[in-house]
Amino acid sequence: MDIKKAKFATKAVHAGQHPEHETGALVSPMFLTSTYVFTPEKMDRYLAGDKAGIFTYGRSRNPTQNSFQEKVAALECGEAALATASGMAAISLAILGFVHSGDHVISCRTVYGGTYALFTKIFEEMKIEVTFLPEMTEAALEKAYRPNTKMVYMESILNPTIEILDIPMITRWAKSKGIVSMIDNTFTSPFIFRPIEQLGIDVVVHSTTKYINGHGDHIGGVIVGKADYIESLRSSIYQELGPVPSPFACWLGLRGLKTLHLRMRAHCENAMTLAKWLEANPKVEKVNYPGLESHPQHALAKSLFNGYYSGMLNFSVAGGLKEAQKVINSLQMAYYAVSLGDLDTLVEHPATMTHGKIAPAERVKMGSPDNMIRISAGIEDVEDIIADLDQALRNI
Repeated sequence: MDIKKAKFATKAVHAGQHPEHETGALVSPMFLTSTYVFTPEKMDRYLAGDKAGIFTYGRSRNPTQNSFQEKVAALECGEAALATASGMAAISLAILGFVHSGDHVISCRTVYGGTYALFTKIFEEMKIEVTFLPEMTEAALEKAYRPNTKMVYMESILNPTIEILDIPMITRWAKSKGIVSMIDNTFTSPFIFRPIEQLGIDVVVHSTTKYINGHGDHIGGVIVGKADYIESLRSSIYQELGPVPSPFACWLGLRGLKTLHLRMRAHCENAMTLAKWLEANPKVEKVNYPGLESHPQHALAKSLFNGYYSGMLNFSVAGGLKEAQKVINSLQMAYYAVSLGDLDTLVEHPATMTHGKIAPAERVKMGSPDNMIRISAGIEDVEDIIADLDQALRNI
């Protein structure tokens, strides 16, 4: 069977994994080795430049990592993938594969706090300039464009505002300029949105810590793109900087991906029900969820997201910082924690957590006021999630 032609759930279960050839073990083993022994034949091939399939050292390749990368690439409909030790490592390396000192990047203004710090601190020291656009319209993109612009960067769903950009237009614009389009697809996962297949985006990155793994026990990232780009990245900057995931992290990612389609349906269904309930609650000023008809980009989300709208939403409580923190501190089942995409419902306060290092004025411009609470809907019974939020909101 050609796994590339299989449906999503079949790819999730089978891509990149085969019964172990010596024992017939169904679950792929972890290859916990740092180095690999050379035979004379293997060395002859290696010296002749035939390095395909040859393992030499764990910082370069590992069979467990290869399986994980193959499964992610199959699900994202990309040619190849490269796993990293964290989501931020994936973002950093993916950009540095194209962008160098003196180059220019255009980015949406609202991004994950870690990405914002990378752009404004590390890249600034490297003489890589980033222009943040409040609105990524074609006119704004044209105005920001320069001869040294090499990339446009975006997120599939903006963190933490849950806004959606006109990704098809931005991708077409980038292609017309001959520059790279790159998207962080963490909030949707390939089950909901496949930017390479659907729009021809050049590079997709994920924090695999989130929905890809989905169990709260893995830290990792992944880059998906053209095979020649991934191989050039792996054989150069990747090996030099060394942001290599452990075989165990890759094995956990493989395990998580097998149930991605099942988990995402549950996350999305719970998030939709929760969003509707919050929208009707008098203690809530505003709810942002792409599945709601009240969401400004609902029609766009409907056209892009294959019938599901993520497990991520936010809401603003009536009041300010004090009221938001009171609601969060009153929760009894949902956990007050950073991260997202876990089986458990996780609640966080962007103003003091993920975006807490951003200057307040800039954070508000990004759409993250003090009274906003972000929710990663888990897969518990949704009635219990609602009951927990109901009792917490009654405290303000």
